[in-house]
Amino acid sequence: MTTLTIKIPAKVEKTLADLIEQLGGKVISSDSKANSDGEKLSPKEKAFLKGFDEAIDYVNLHQQGKVKAKTIDQLLNEL
Repeated sequence: MTTLTIKIPAKVEKTLADLIEQLGGKVISSDSKANSDGEKLSPKEKAFLKGFDEAIDYVNLHQQGKVKAKTIDQLLNEL
């Protein structure tokens, strides 16, 4: 499966996400201003999600062989 990153107006986000799912795709993340309950995300939650997205991107790059991940020994030595 291919991953595609697009920028769309917020007003069409749900419609496009529904269409993608009907076509058999999966929406991985969304930068919308509200969560599923309609509440705004706190700055701490936004920071967490940004870091999590960056980590996922790094794992994908590693799986593609574009970057080399650290070994467990290298990670432990940083502590």
